[in-house]
Amino acid sequence: MGVVVKFSAGVAMTLLFVIVVPYITDTYIIPYIKEAVGDSGFLFISSQTLIQILIFMVMVGFMFLLGGGAVFRWFGVFGILGMIVAYYILGDVTRAIIPLVSIVIVWLIFTLLRKRKEKKKAGKTAKS
Repeated sequence: MGVVVKFSAGVAMTLLFVIVVPYITDTYIIPYIKEAVGDSGFLFISSQTLIQILIFMVMVGFMFLLGGGAVFRWFGVFGILGMIVAYYILGDVTRAIIPLVSIVIVWLIFTLLRKRKEKKKAGKTAKS
């Protein structure tokens, strides 16, 4: 995959996540969840709380599919640059800070875990 394709995919995924996902959620998913839950309750949780929990779960699903981590996993650094440009096109580059910080934190954690695993594996092979 070329650099231009990765960059364009980062822009497209971010625009989908910021514009299309809220529209679909507000238009189709939230009314469906409200209709399905109705005025019922589960133990001490009210129907409104159940609706909010289900909506949060839907949004987390969309974040995994279209969020900053997915852009980085599928398209790398050039996809992330596309994501920043998409936020610039939308008029607020500061909204890219949270996805970028979360990507860096996850990358650091996985790097540390990978190094620890490699050390453990190297220690086992040295003992054998």
